Amino acid sequence: MAKELHKKIERFRLPGTLRNKFPRERWGIERVFRDQEELPLASNLSDPIEEALKNSDWLVVICSPRLPESKWCKKEIETFKALHGQDHILAILAEGEPEESFPEAIRHRETESVDEAGNVVKTLEEVEPLAADVRSADPHKRSRMIDDAVLRLAAPMYGLGYDGLKQRHREQKIKRVALISGICASVFFVFSICMTALTMKINTQKQTIESQHEELQEQYLLSRKKYEESMTLVSKELLNSGSKKDALYAIRNAMPSSKEEEPELYSSAAQKALTDALGDYWIDMLVPEEVTELPDDDFWGSSGDYAFLEDYLGGKQIICAEEFEKEKVLIVTTDFNLYLYDRAENTLDDYTATWLPEKPEEYVFGAAYRDGFLYVQFADSHHAVRYRFNRRDDYESAGNIAYSDYSASRGPALKDNEEAMSDDGRYSLFLREDHTVEIFEDGSDTPVSTLYDVHGTFTGLKSLNGTGYYVLTGYNTSYLLNDELEIIATLPGFYDYDEKRKALILFRNSSFSSYDDLIYVPLREYDDLIREADELLSGYEPSAETRERYRMLDD
Repeated sequence: MAKELHKKIERFRLPGTLRNKFPRERWGIERVFRDQEELPLASNLSDPIEEALKNSDWLVVICSPRLPESKWCKKEIETFKALHGQDHILAILAEGEPEESFPEAIRHRETESVDEAGNVVKTLEEVEPLAADVRSADPHKRSRMIDDAVLRLAAPMYGLGYDGLKQRHREQKIKRVALISGICASVFFVFSICMTALTMKINTQKQTIESQHEELQEQYLLSRKKYEESMTLVSKELLNSGSKKDALYAIRNAMPSSKEEEPELYSSAAQKALTDALGDYWIDMLVPEEVTELPDDDFWGSSGDYAFLEDYLGGKQIICAEEFEKEKVLIVTTDFNLYLYDRAENTLDDYTATWLPEKPEEYVFGAAYRDGFLYVQFADSHHAVRYRFNRRDDYESAGNIAYSDYSASRGPALKDNEEAMSDDGRYSLFLREDHTVEIFEDGSDTPVSTLYDVHGTFTGLKSLNGTGYYVLTGYNTSYLLNDELEIIATLPGFYDYDEKRKALILFRNSSFSSYDDLIYVPLREYDDLIREADELLSGYEPSAETRERYRMLDD
């Protein structure tokens, strides 16, 4: 949360209508200090932190129930308070309740007064800190709340009011509540006039029973959805750690078996998590397969005779250089970038984005390529993750195309806030600066869909005829959208769609591939994904430790 907040504060820019009130250098908040090092075992703060506290105009404190327990956080707050005053301390409520998360230093202000005897009396006055609430288990909702928190933080920094930004939303909400209240009042009035005492009694009992049933049903649906949201995050974490079947088990048990029979429980985020765990669209890519015990020390690779390549990698450290195929050498760096060195051609090509659908951010402690599998040990991990190339011999070739022609077929890349139309002319989309895409229909001012946390270089929106689906197209990474224009899959190397075959055509730029560059991959519907997951999980049970740790339910 601190990392995301840091990035969004630094990207903040004043609206154009307000910029004439401030000098150009104050149009944005560009310098934010965030300490990423552990504090020393000493009685004083480290020099960089003290220097940052002295040179800062504002202090943002992220509050949780663990914050008041930290003596170093307390010392930082008190130091800043002594330097700049309490009015320049802003709070973000990330977890827990205010009374257990806000530290004493920002909940109380020391005031001085003179008593009748002329003595100076110091008292503690309880104050309500200026805080923004970003508590949510839903990462997308929390991201939007952080966007709102940035406005709340920026308002006092510029001496502006926050309420004006939300006035239109507030007025619309008031009108909607008034309309609903009026309708309810009218219905009750007609009901009270028309019904006799006996009928009212019977109907009241009936309504009570129905209301209780609906309330229980709503509570059940809410708990199922929250569990599904939780397992979506758990599945991604397990997949990144190498536990593919555990990731499948986590998300599959949280999803309805049929989208049509239980539409209220359907989640596009859960479908994407299941698709990612199955890896059906990750052809000729390295996908985590399982977690294994750490091998002996002599198992791991080293830079060997290829350490000189570090000079061409911008100083990146080579952790592994292994013979790959023919004249090729697989190079793995500590930041988990993958390269192929061609000894015959003396060339070094970056294959990170080509082979990894989503690159882990952890530091690589050890790596080795053995018998067609890549083994990786991440820092602070007591196990190894085994990756395999997801090669499928039963996929049919769709022909060949040079990478330059493939890239040209994508069209020009969209710039921030630039508009593009879907190929069927139904929708227009805008790429925003915060990795967000907004999709509009028929010139409406309100987006019909907003896609969050999308990464890549995008070119447009393509309709998959006969399916109701669309693809947000990009050069390397594209996203498959359902009929509600929600993301349900990542498509590396999407090229086109064959309506007759009901298959995606994917481009794979792989020097060792046994396929042609273009291959047909069947479009996986919801029921197809459920059947495939059930087949893979037949008879499988995760360990009791894993189930307890991630609170996986039996049913």
